[in-house]
Amino acid sequence: MRFFAVTCLLTNLLFGCSNNILSELGSKNSDDALIFDAKTAVNAQLYDSAINIITLKVSVSGQLKVQAREVLASAYAGKCGLNFINYTSGLATATTGSAFRLASAPFVGIPVLPASCLASLLTLDLIGPNAQRTLNQNAFASVVGMVLMGSATRFYTDNIPVNGDGVQDAVNISCGLTNAQIDNVILGYAYMAQNFSALSGQIGASSSTTISGSITTCTAIAGSSCSNTDPTQITTQMRDTMRKLLNTVQYGIGTRDGSTALLIQAACP
Repeated sequence: MRFFAVTCLLTNLLFGCSNNILSELGSKNSDDALIFDAKTAVNAQLYDSAINIITLKVSVSGQLKVQAREVLASAYAGKCGLNFINYTSGLATATTGSAFRLASAPFVGIPVLPASCLASLLTLDLIGPNAQRTLNQNAFASVVGMVLMGSATRFYTDNIPVNGDGVQDAVNISCGLTNAQIDNVILGYAYMAQNFSALSGQIGASSSTTISGSITTCTAIAGSSCSNTDPTQITTQMRDTMRKLLNTVQYGIGTRDGSTALLIQAACP
């Protein structure tokens, strides 16, 4: 039931549930008609087509509509590599794995574009801060945050062979991630953490407990930086903390012991 609930919640956000939308369209070239065409393109997994419709064909004023921004955010998320049903199903049924393994495992063997996930989240931010958004929109932000942190983790630490095999490419690889790479992981994590209350309880008890536990641990080490979604405010401490968390068995994809705060601090040699 929890999986069904979250799937309905997210698909209703992305694609709408009105049966009367065609009657609301003034003409085939109206903004409403174009937004409907973009929704249809997202449903067909034609993400570039949907993005082009919203950004190139819908009027400037039409692009300011919440519905247009929701569709654009969903198109970017799809281009990033997100399949909502598969992803949320995996989270709902998973019983083992660290937070980062849960987030990245669905992308093993799958091409990803982390930058498109970030574009999705930045588009959602145009609707307003999370305190002003709907529960559905914040649940969407939390899932796409997980997708960003998961797809970036897989792409940057497990891309040999092409698209990865579920094993990190080198021991301690997380410790050597560049600032640009770790920043994508951090931002994805922050969007997930900032909006997790809108999603917790809907993704399976095991996944929820694992992810919320990682948020608690991150917050204990790096404070509010763990839920900071402003890329200009990412600190050196947060980058170091995330590299170390990634390199632990308990929270990341590495082999180092992170069972205590002191051991986490020593996780990168």
